[in-house]
Amino acid sequence: MTHALPEEDYPPAHHLLRDLALDVEHRDDGTSAAWLTVVPEVLDDTGHVRAGVLATVVDMIGGGLSAQAAAPNWMATADLTLHLVRGTAAGTVEATAQVLRAGRTTIVLEVDLRDARGLVGVGTMTFAVLPRRDDNPVVSFGSTTPRTSLVLAGSGFRAPVLDEVGVDVLDPAAGIVDVPVTAYSRNSLGALQGGVVALAIDVAAERALRAACGSPVTVTDLQLTYLALVRGGLRTTTAVMHATSSYGCATVDVRDRDEGRRTTTARVVATLAER
Repeated sequence: MTHALPEEDYPPAHHLLRDLALDVEHRDDGTSAAWLTVVPEVLDDTGHVRAGVLATVVDMIGGGLSAQAAAPNWMATADLTLHLVRGTAAGTVEATAQVLRAGRTTIVLEVDLRDARGLVGVGTMTFAVLPRRDDNPVVSFGSTTPRTSLVLAGSGFRAPVLDEVGVDVLDPAAGIVDVPVTAYSRNSLGALQGGVVALAIDVAAERALRAACGSPVTVTDLQLTYLALVRGGLRTTTAVMHATSSYGCATVDVRDRDEGRRTTTARVVATLAER
């Protein structure tokens, strides 16, 4: 049986995580799972789910499981890595997360992504364990919870995901992208959701590497290091390190538009897209 979350809980009624139509389950063996139903709005122009969308799923399920592992303390995301072995274009993607290490100062998770054909990719996340503050959300799963749906009446994309979160490509060849912070894309702390940061980096690197490679490469590897929260909107800058007709790699930096500080740095690989 699948249960819906109360509308007043995070995320709010109109939010990216609701529109992704995710189902979530926390199991008594200490693992968590989430299911993403593939819809046209999350596909890129090659017909496959964007790496940034899959990174958003990894970020969501990893954040919940790490909060449980850190209790009664809190945690902050230090890094997220995603390696895709192939594209996925239809059906359902299942993400299964497990804790690899839960120490006094650090939590490390691994997330497998699979569809009906098998393995799609693997993600890892590292979290710093922090003292709990009064304004930190309370996360409690008990020993196990039923499969829970984030979908509410009216959930579902009205436009492609990049348009919904407000991705604005200012200079494709230079990989300069802006994304605002809105209620639709905020995390539970009021800053830009970490998966949306990954989505912006995905787009910035893809556009810059396509220009440099001269071919329709798509992102297959993301390695993000989170330095600070994005509260005033983000802007990316991208530097291409290497490019051939079938392969490219780049670094992407993210800065808070209002504060000017560097919030995230990433290393990205793109390869010739499957058709």
